[in-house]
Amino acid sequence: MEKSNRFISRLFTFLSLSGIKANRQIKRARILSSSNHHTEAIRDYSKALEISPKNATAYYLRGNARFAINDFEGAISDLSKAIKLKSNYIEAYYLRGSVYFQNKEYHLSILDLEKVLDLDPNYSEALCSLGNTRVQMNDLEGAINDYSKAIRIEPYDSTLYYNRANVRLQMNEPNAALQDYNIAIQLQPEFASAYLGRGNAKLQLGSETGAAIDWNKGEKLKKEQEGTALVEPIPI
Repeated sequence: MEKSNRFISRLFTFLSLSGIKANRQIKRARILSSSNHHTEAIRDYSKALEISPKNATAYYLRGNARFAINDFEGAISDLSKAIKLKSNYIEAYYLRGSVYFQNKEYHLSILDLEKVLDLDPNYSEALCSLGNTRVQMNDLEGAINDYSKAIRIEPYDSTLYYNRANVRLQMNEPNAALQDYNIAIQLQPEFASAYLGRGNAKLQLGSETGAAIDWNKGEKLKKEQEGTALVEPIPI
């Protein structure tokens, strides 16, 4: 019995020390990744996984780093392992859906994003990403529905109105598009792309002067914002 207790004690000590070492590697890797040293971060995540091979977080973070260097296959592999270890890992499903999107595997992207929404119906970013994915598949009505759901959750997100406006313009609904562009600009007055889109809507409605004014405004803002940290909406 005494030998058994000593063995168990040593085992717990070993596991505890291993966990500490793995966490140190992960912490270092996260710092590296945050400063865009993704290749070095991947090495540290790999070392952490050698120590702690069932660490779902390490697989997720390494998958994120691999995604950052456009290693889509490696990212999908890591994120799938994270999900296998933690079946309700919502961040891993969302990120894998993003990777599938960038890899033009839209059906798989939709499956992951729908899983995210099964786990959290109010995940507005997933709804926006789902809308973006449906646009790529030419499911414009579905995209409108997703953006509208996201807007009900995040009514002050200018990107959602902008995305919905773009789709409405594609559907030849310039009046509805114009309303959404107006809201996007009200929420973000220096939203260059929204001015450009609104110019297109005004042109469809026959207002060439109004279109020209918005196009000029949008182009001016784009030039001013070049090289700044202003974030424009991008797919997923």
